[in-house]
Amino acid sequence: MKKITSISKHNWFIRFVKSVIRTFRKAPDIISSKEPLPNTAIFIANHCGAAGPISLNIYFPKILVPWGAHQMMENYSSRWSYLYQTFYRKKLKYSKLCSFILATLFGLISKILYNGVHLVATYPDIRVRETIENSLEHLRHQNSIVIFPEDSSGGYKDEIRSFHSGFVYLAYQFFKKTGTHIPIIPLYYHRKYGQILIGKAYTLANFSNTKNRKQIAEQFRIILNKMAKIYPSEL
Repeated sequence: MKKITSISKHNWFIRFVKSVIRTFRKAPDIISSKEPLPNTAIFIANHCGAAGPISLNIYFPKILVPWGAHQMMENYSSRWSYLYQTFYRKKLKYSKLCSFILATLFGLISKILYNGVHLVATYPDIRVRETIENSLEHLRHQNSIVIFPEDSSGGYKDEIRSFHSGFVYLAYQFFKKTGTHIPIIPLYYHRKYGQILIGKAYTLANFSNTKNRKQIAEQFRIILNKMAKIYPSEL
């Protein structure tokens, strides 16, 4: 596991990229509940294609350490294959030509970008232990985590149909290690209206009627979908 420290700002290259994007991309409105953001939390958000992660990284008022596909931290061949086959073709439904061009170009700089935002690689096998250990170390250093739990195997949807429960497991492990509950805060990026909605903070204690991770994840899926349909005053 690479050394993890408290993150107060991104490196110069990420800051440069963000400043360039800001000149071409209108900042979304940040709409939150009355609660102040905690120092450290697990944030869960919709992906909204590539727009959600980009907007949160650039405009959210806190630095968030993202979870992401492990292929994006591997060699160029792995990155290109994941980008072309899975991300652009399968999830975003782009044409073969468009997917080929984007995967070829973005694959060249993607690892530098993901290293710059301190991406935590996620795995579908026993290596997920590394994901959890790295995430707990970030939380220990008061770095907040952002996770996109939606099952995007069929593409990204405005209304999320299924949630993976890894973020619940991370919260359980944090409680097991520290004896305290980590706040879990839902975020919804609304591309149509140019908004990032920040929901209220929950902890596992709010779901004391069950310890089933899938059931808790399902409750958060419902919460996130409701955020897409409510007025800011109802947050």
